[in-house]
Formats: sequence, structure tokens, C-alpha cells
Amino acid sequence: MDARHSKQTLWYTRRGGVERGPYPAGQISRYVLLGRIRMDDELRPDSGGPWLPLAERQELVPEVMKLPPTEENLQKLAMARMREDERRPGDRRERQPRPPAEVLERRRSDERRQPETETMQRHRELKQQVIAAEPAGADSYRYPLLFAVLVLVAFAAGYLMGDVDSAATAAPDCAAVAAAGVNWDNCTLSGMRASGADLAGASIRNARLDHASLRRAALGGARLDYSSLALTDLRHADLTGAALVGAVLRGADLRGARLRQANLAYANLSGARIEGADFRGAVLDQAIWVDRRVCARGSVGVCRRSAAE
Repeated sequence: MDARHSKQTLWYTRRGGVERGPYPAGQISRYVLLGRIRMDDELRPDSGGPWLPLAERQELVPEVMKLPPTEENLQKLAMARMREDERRPGDRRERQPRPPAEVLERRRSDERRQPETETMQRHRELKQQVIAAEPAGADSYRYPLLFAVLVLVAFAAGYLMGDVDSAATAAPDCAAVAAAGVNWDNCTLSGMRASGADLAGASIRNARLDHASLRRAALGGARLDYSSLALTDLRHADLTGAALVGAVLRGADLRGARLRQANLAYANLSGARIEGADFRGAVLDQAIWVDRRVCARGSVGVCRRSAAE
């Protein structure tokens, strides 16, 4: 199927026997980027034909997800996901500002000075293992082999940035009651009421929790990467050590919340209420602050202005 025909086609999706759609190709690609459609989900065009997994419908996979999993490309993916999450159908708000051009131009050199992340360490160790296992004279195929292995590992790790442990034991269960360690990955839970709930260590990535009530909830160590918590009530919630990379906290109420050691890199906090919130040790690299300015790389505990500002 050529690219032009693919863009004009409507698509149905199927997961666990449940069919949804039809969606235009652009919407499918957006959902893939945001993790709402997975590589093992099946798709078929509205004109008929067999159900095939997304992995066999590469024309619907965003190009940014096909790039080699370098640190620079992982950041491109994070920014692409954050931009797409801002562009909801029918939403005509202003788009979030781009990081200053000077910051983008210095990104590669800055990365070399940053502490090694878990993902970077994983890729480095994998590269060393592959090279060590090669026989003598393997230079001619080392890099194609390494690239293929890294791509497989990246997809198995949850679309490059999911950072999912391949030994994860629990599958997502959107009907599960609020409890420590619950898996709500990719779930739509907008408007849910879970004030005071114990959600310590929960996995709630790529989920929708807009307008939810999580006041005084225990979310220590929870994974909330790329989830949308716009206008959510998080007053006095405990988010100590939580992972909120790329999370949308636009207009959220974080008054009195504990965010010590939380990772808020690339998160969107525009318009959020943060009076009395504790950000000590929180990572704020490239986060969008409450006043919509982009925090400088290396911001910890406070949003530092970039040199360009």
C-alpha cells in the first residue's frame, strides 16, 4: 500500500477481541506515538482485508520511532510525544513553546556532560556485550548487527522511552481497583476519584487522568511517564521519587504536594498551582514551568532560566 493511499484510508484497531474505529491514518500514527496503540495490536483498513499487527503496518508508525535509539533520537521522541499530547482533536489552544534554539543546538554537547541515565547505561552495556561476543574481523558487520539488536531491545522496552522491564509480571488492567503496584498503563481514567488511595509503585504510563481527584494519594515511586494529569487535583499528594517524564500537568493543583527526587524532565506544568509544593531534588530538565518558560538543562529543585533568556 503506497503512502498516499494509506493516508486516505480509514483503519480499525483490535485488541483482545475488542474492535475500535474507524480512524484516519494520521490519528492512528498519533495514538502509536503516544503508546495508545501497541505494536501487537491488530489493524485492518475499512475497505476490508486481513487483520495484521501494527508491526507489519510500518507505514502507520511515525518516522521518529524508526530512528536509531541514540540519546539524541530518544530526546526527539520525547519531544514529539509531548507535542502530540498537546494537540488534541478540537483543541485550539496555543501550542506549547519550542525550547530556545540555542538550547537545541547545544543538545548534543550538553548530553555528554549529563549523568548517565538508566536507558543510556542499558544501551552502553548492550553495545559492549555485542562487541565482546563478535569474532575477530567482525568490523564489516558490527554496526548493522548492533543497530538491529538495539532496535529490537528498544521496541521490547516500550517504544524506546518506556523503560519497561522485560520481566514485568502484571499486564495492564484498567478495571483494577486503586492499590499499590497497580498497572494502569495506557488506561483512560479521566475524572476518577481516588483521594487518599495508596498507589505507591503503580505503573500508570501513557494514561489519561485528566480532571481526576488524587488528593493526598500515595504515589511514591509510581511511574507516570507521558500520562496526562491536566487539571487533576494532587493537593498534598506524595509523589516522592515518582517518574513523570513528559507528563502533562497543565493546570493541575499541586499545592502542598511532595515531589522530592521526582523526575519531571520534559513535563508540562504550565498553569499548575504549586504553592507549598516540595520540589527538592526534583529533575526539571527542559520542563515547561508554570509560567510557560522552558527550564534549563540541569535544573534540579528549581526551574533555572536558560542562557538564551
